[in-house]
Amino acid sequence: MERPSRITLVNYFRGLSLPHEQELIKLYLAMELDEAFVEECIKEAWELTKKEDTEDSRAFSLSEIEAFKTQFYAQQRQLTQMSELIPSPKKSKLVNWLSSAAAIVLLGSLSILFFAERKTIEGAKQVKIVRQDILPGGEKALLTLADGSTISLTEVPNGELSKQGGVQVKKTADGLIIYETASRFEEKSNLQNIISTPKGGRYSVILPDGSKVWLNAASSLSYPVNFEKDVRRVSMKGEAYFEIAKQYNGNKRVPFYVEANRQEVEVLGTHFNINAYDDEPQVTTTLLEGSVRVTATKDRKSVLLQPGQQALLNERLMLEKADTEQVMAWKKGDFIFKDEELSSVLRRIARWYDVTIECPENLGKLKITGMISQNQPLSAVAKSISSIGTAKLSIKERRILVEQ
Repeated sequence: MERPSRITLVNYFRGLSLPHEQELIKLYLAMELDEAFVEECIKEAWELTKKEDTEDSRAFSLSEIEAFKTQFYAQQRQLTQMSELIPSPKKSKLVNWLSSAAAIVLLGSLSILFFAERKTIEGAKQVKIVRQDILPGGEKALLTLADGSTISLTEVPNGELSKQGGVQVKKTADGLIIYETASRFEEKSNLQNIISTPKGGRYSVILPDGSKVWLNAASSLSYPVNFEKDVRRVSMKGEAYFEIAKQYNGNKRVPFYVEANRQEVEVLGTHFNINAYDDEPQVTTTLLEGSVRVTATKDRKSVLLQPGQQALLNERLMLEKADTEQVMAWKKGDFIFKDEELSSVLRRIARWYDVTIECPENLGKLKITGMISQNQPLSAVAKSISSIGTAKLSIKERRILVEQ
C-alpha cells in the first residue's frame, strides 16, 4: 500500500479529510508502522490547529468536556483493538501515536481544541477552547472506471491513470482529466466512467469527444469511454457547466444529450449550465451560447432555448429570461444572490463547505442581495451574511445556525 502524502495525513489529523480518504488512511495506520513520518504529521496538525483564529472562542462546561472524553476514550479503545492485528514489539508505540492521532481527528470533527490552562468562571471550573474555522472547498473528485475501481483525483499524480477500450485516461499538470484514443469510434462504446465530486469539491473533465464539463460540489457525471457514431449521451446529477464540441458523422452533425433529473437536454453545439440537485425545488437549465431543447421526461413537453434564457422544470416546464451572471457565479468562485431567499443561498453554502444548516422556516424565506467570494473561510461568509441584518448566522461544529 502506498504511503499517503504529508498533506493528506495532516488534513486527516485535523478532521478535514474526505470519507473515501479516511478509510484508506485508517488502513495505512493499521498496517504500515511508519512512526517517524506519522508523528511529524501529527505535530504539524497540532501546530496548524493552534494557529486557528481565536476570535470565536468560548468556555465549555465540565459536562460538555465529559461528553467529549467519553467519545475520545471509545475511539481509543477501538484503536487499541485494531492494534491487536499487528505483531509486537512495535505494538505499544503504535497504540501511543494512534491514540494521539485519534485525539486530533476527534477534536477536528468536534471543531475544537483544548488548552491545558483551566479557568474559573462564576465559580465553576471550565476549559477555554478555540473553534476551528471551516475552509472552503477545492479540487476534489473520484473517478470510477468501467471495471468498478475508483481513483482519487485529488491525490493521484499527473500522467496516465488507466487504459480502457483502447482509450487512455490522463491527468494533466493543471489537474484536468482528459481522454485520448487512437480512433474516434470503438466497438466497446458501452464502457462507462463516472466522475463525482463530494460536498466541498469541484472538478473538470474533457470527454472523449472533446467536450468540456465543469462539475460543481456534490455532483456526478456518467459518460461512455467511447461515444457512438451517431449519438452522444451522458447523464448527470447536481450541477454542471457544459461546453459541447461539434462532431460530425459524414455531413451529419452528431447530437449530444444530457439526462438530468426528470429531463433531457438535446444539444447541437453550445455552452449551457444545468442545476439538477435533488434538494432544489426545480431543475434549471440556462443557455449561454448556441441552442438546446429541454424535454420533460414525464409528459415529453419541450422548450427551445435561446442564449440568455433558462428552462425551469418543477410540476411543469417553463421558459424565462436568465440572470447568467448569477447562474455562472459558482464557476468563477463567487456566491451571487439577488433578492434570493436565504434558504436557497444556504443550500449552496452547505454544499461548498460540506456543512449542515439549521434555519427556521420563517427566516429561510427572507430575501437577501449580495456577492461573496467562495475562497474565504466559512466564518467570513457567515459574518458577511449576518452584516446584511436580516438574520444572524453562527457556526457550531459543522453546522450553520440561523437566528433572528
